[in-house]
Amino acid sequence: MSAVLDALPAVLPAFLIQQRWFGGKARRIARCEIEDSADLPGPHGGVAVVIASVSYSDALPERYALLVSRRSDTHGLPALGRLGSPEGDWILEAATDPEAARALLHGFIEDRPIPTYRGGVLRYADVGAVARQALATGAPLVKAVGSEQSNTSLRVGPTLVFKLFRRLEPGENPELDLGRFLTSRTSFRAMSGLEGSLTYHAPSGESATLGVLQTWIDNLGDGWSYVLSALGESRRTARRRSTLGPDMTQLGIITSDFHSALESDRSLEAFRPEPVKSSDVDAWSAQLRDRVARVCALIGPRLDAWPDESRRLGKSLLEKSRIAHAIASAGGGGSASFSKIRIHGDYHLGQTLKTASGFTIIDFEGEPATPITVRQQKHCALKDVAGMLRSFDYAIETASEQKPDTPDRPWAPPDLRRSFLAGYFQSAGEHGMVSLPASPSAIGQWLTFFELEKAFYELEYEINNRPTWVPIPLRGILRALDAREA
Repeated sequence: MSAVLDALPAVLPAFLIQQRWFGGKARRIARCEIEDSADLPGPHGGVAVVIASVSYSDALPERYALLVSRRSDTHGLPALGRLGSPEGDWILEAATDPEAARALLHGFIEDRPIPTYRGGVLRYADVGAVARQALATGAPLVKAVGSEQSNTSLRVGPTLVFKLFRRLEPGENPELDLGRFLTSRTSFRAMSGLEGSLTYHAPSGESATLGVLQTWIDNLGDGWSYVLSALGESRRTARRRSTLGPDMTQLGIITSDFHSALESDRSLEAFRPEPVKSSDVDAWSAQLRDRVARVCALIGPRLDAWPDESRRLGKSLLEKSRIAHAIASAGGGGSASFSKIRIHGDYHLGQTLKTASGFTIIDFEGEPATPITVRQQKHCALKDVAGMLRSFDYAIETASEQKPDTPDRPWAPPDLRRSFLAGYFQSAGEHGMVSLPASPSAIGQWLTFFELEKAFYELEYEINNRPTWVPIPLRGILRALDAREA
């Protein structure tokens, strides 16, 4: 593989900018270097795990993981280029190649580390009984699942799924440490159980999570698709009733069970609930004030170019920005009589799967653009709740755009919010959760705070990336501000 590794730096930039999992597409790549690599036993001359360092002209370097092979033909795999001459072998990104993937997964049953060229090591750990049985019975069927986002997911036989993390950051990915905690130290099972982990240990001693092996969940699709479909059916038939109310109540219960599990074990410092301090409240408030100011500064110069509806909503927000600043400064009204815990951190309908019996929660990585050290910090459980409520807003708005109202068939969307909160807080009361404020009024104030935080985050994203979507978060923000003003 040495010839392949020598050729990679020159062909990587053009390849990377075409990949959905590459996060630096908006930047100019200055150079790519092969930081480390490890050969795997495999077909057609072998497979290599490659750790590539990507340097930018205007940002700090990033590291990405690839599975690279050399073949005489592409077999439909992503090609980085040819080796040597126009007639030379293809250099392929082989993460979705079943044979190459099996070579990577073989380490879960061999139980030995794989050395890298630069003196590092790939270490397999956390191997569960389901994984041992599934991988030891021969060559399991391996195929890519879902659309690639920041990771590549492979279904392994009927019982497992392997997630390869593309961007490598120092430390243990929350998908791994949350999954390990929930699988081994709690009874919460509405999730993919951890069945194995793969970690890259650099020669410097720094480590990064390369992948996780998890149980496969048979499902009917993600929560976003399920809710959107049900809303569309409700709208087409102008039905006032649907199964979405009970479904969202159940999702609220499962969310409460999830938070209760995360606060249940006080023996591990990383998961032990901690009382919220005034410094926490000050930091949360400062972050929201900064975002409000930043977003309002973005709106002003763009108003004249926006369509009428967006311009009207944007002007209203600027007029009411003092209320947003007041909510941010007040935090939860000065009350912080609860504990902070580890949370999901990026919770919305797309982070759930609809199953025949209910819902499961997936993707514990947190917000991918946020450093791992921040994602591992403890926070208020209501931050997750607010994320799901904002997701309902997006689903209802999206369903509303799919077919206009008619005078004879007005559509009243089901109250997803009320159903979800009813299930969540009823279950939370039964659990006696310490991660919620003590009084209903404090819960209401903190929930408004975190909903505004999420909505301003959404608005900033939409302004910069999808300007036609800005009315969705703008309407959510204005509803919250009008309620507070009233």
